[in-house]
Amino acid sequence: MEKFLCVLGIYDEETQRALGEYQRAILAQGFTGRQTMGIPFHVTLGTFGLDRREELEKRLLALEMEPVEAFFNHMGLFEGQEVLFLSPDATQELLALKEAFSEEKGWTAHTTMLIDSRENALRAMEILGERFRRFTGRIERVELYEFFPSKKLAEKKLRQKG
Repeated sequence: MEKFLCVLGIYDEETQRALGEYQRAILAQGFTGRQTMGIPFHVTLGTFGLDRREELEKRLLALEMEPVEAFFNHMGLFEGQEVLFLSPDATQELLALKEAFSEEKGWTAHTTMLIDSRENALRAMEILGERFRRFTGRIERVELYEFFPSKKLAEKKLRQKG
């Protein structure tokens, strides 16, 4: 697989904990999946070729935004019903954060819980659906990663103005 870069909006500790509990509820039922483990829960703001690294690092360092609230109201499936995710609403603030890096059309804000066969993803969705309750989280920093293997290249903490 060819290497690539991703800009990730990283959630605060409390949101990490909540998302971790949801994912552990799925994994405790014997699902393992193919999702990337060992990196923080996030929303992908854009995917890029390696040739964009310098530009993305400059954009990241120049970023001046406040933390972004993430309202998790729903879950879903895509990629042939093999990707199970929780999805924060695409608020103006979240879209502005994404557009600081990418003008990709058709973008869906999502946080992956499981990537598995269609059958397993559907079963895991039932398990998650029994537990999921709306909640509010917060994106507190943005990180630039290289994949695969995953390697953090840069990060920027979002700060309150003033």
